[in-house]
Amino acid sequence: MRSSFRTYQVAASGPDVHHDTLLSNLAVAAFANPLDGLVGKQLFPVVPVPKQSNRYAILDKSAFLRNEDALRAPRTEARRVEFMVSSAPYFCDNYALASEIALEDLANADDVFALRDNTSQLVVGDLSRAEEIRLANICTSITNLGSGVQLTGAAKWSDFVNSDPLGDINTAHAFIQQRTGLIANTAVLDFDTYKILRRHPDLLDMYKYTASGMLTQDQIGEVLDVQQLLIARGIKENATEGQASSMGTIWGNVCFLAHIEQATGLQTRTFGLRFQWQPDGFPAPIVASTRREDGAGTRNVEIIQAEHFQDEVVVARDLAYLIQNTL
Repeated sequence: MRSSFRTYQVAASGPDVHHDTLLSNLAVAAFANPLDGLVGKQLFPVVPVPKQSNRYAILDKSAFLRNEDALRAPRTEARRVEFMVSSAPYFCDNYALASEIALEDLANADDVFALRDNTSQLVVGDLSRAEEIRLANICTSITNLGSGVQLTGAAKWSDFVNSDPLGDINTAHAFIQQRTGLIANTAVLDFDTYKILRRHPDLLDMYKYTASGMLTQDQIGEVLDVQQLLIARGIKENATEGQASSMGTIWGNVCFLAHIEQATGLQTRTFGLRFQWQPDGFPAPIVASTRREDGAGTRNVEIIQAEHFQDEVVVARDLAYLIQNTL
């Protein structure tokens, strides 16, 4: 599901549009570093692609567990093995947002570059939040994953007496390991679930001689048996423009487990990938452009637009498991 964002309509090309290389480099750095509480980028490694659209490999358990006959007779070729078992198309959509600076503000600013830089980072931050919502929507829909469970009643982890978070986590690990032979190495908890697990008696009992009534993030990561524990704290506005504010978490109450590897190409053994396309003329994967509107009949503004081309896809659904409605 694509999220809807209000954007300014800015010409993509023309004599008054300038791809600012320095601002683009700053935008790349800002976009690559997640904002506080945004975790999706760390679940979907980036793969640069040479074309806006093409096909990618879809991996399943047979790609990891197939028993290949490795015996080679003299003067024969070695048996070929291949990760790809099927494929699907990708298309790198163009995501763009813009903001405006009044020319009067530029004329009166003590540091014009800082004003442009801050505006660029504001736009890039909104692009990052839009990306986080897209990625969270993928990860929190069990139909996109290998499997998952929605907790109800006493099974919810907020019920300290009856819930069994360790049993739920073990079920998730067993699913991924038995289906793929790989181990979940990454977990995502929303902030509210994280706060509950810090005080859950079942977890505290494992550190009863060292914990002081509350577990640390590292200790929870050890209990979940993952190398990387990410705490999702992203917030979004659910109300449409003009309605009363209705803020909510981007991820909901979840525990998401997956096997994540650094991307080595289109056939990486990982849950999902972000395909990024850099068109000719773009100085960087994400570009900051400026356009000046001045003179009679104009609004006398400088428009700063940031844009990038990207598609986010699941390449191995059996490498992920979702525990939903944890609270």
